[in-house]
Amino acid sequence: MPQDALRDIVSQAVAAGNSLLEHVYASPVWAAIQQSKRFFVLDPNNYTHLALLGIAGFFVIRIVLAVATNSGPARFSMDKVRRQAVATKRTFTPRELAEFAGQDENTPVYLAIRGVVYDVSKSRHFYGPEGPYSNFAGRDASRGLAMSTFDDSVLTDLDAPIDPLDNLEKSEQASLDEWTEFFAGKYTPIGTLMAPPVESKKEQ
Repeated sequence: MPQDALRDIVSQAVAAGNSLLEHVYASPVWAAIQQSKRFFVLDPNNYTHLALLGIAGFFVIRIVLAVATNSGPARFSMDKVRRQAVATKRTFTPRELAEFAGQDENTPVYLAIRGVVYDVSKSRHFYGPEGPYSNFAGRDASRGLAMSTFDDSVLTDLDAPIDPLDNLEKSEQASLDEWTEFFAGKYTPIGTLMAPPVESKKEQ
């Protein structure tokens, strides 16, 4: 390639680059970036900056320790939930579980998720009669939590078989995994949910 032609190509490329930079510097995005710089300059007299620095430092240390110990956040595992110790080993039919909806201050609040019954009485303000999750009290809350809905239609009839949860969407299964892990970590399991006896179905 002749040197003159090569020189022209380089000149055109430089001109195009300069033009692009001019457009960038003149754009509202660049102006916003310039304005935001003050938020990234540490001011020791600004408590917000110090708090953000502390939070950032915490996560950096956490990541470093996780890498150093070759560990990370625990993955959800149903095996872990199944192995969770259940103190009383009691089984509940749906109708028996419904008796523990916190109807009064002396009645505990239980609910089931994926077949495990939890005592959620310490969060009565959430699951008790006046709480936002009150429709799950004394019931199998699995489908409602998975679908993020409080509609009574997601609650299985008390004399019907246990909901197999086999038609949930992938996102709903993921949501249910998160809720299951949450309950397993926060509340005490006090039993398991079992299907109603066959006799009660025949009487229907």
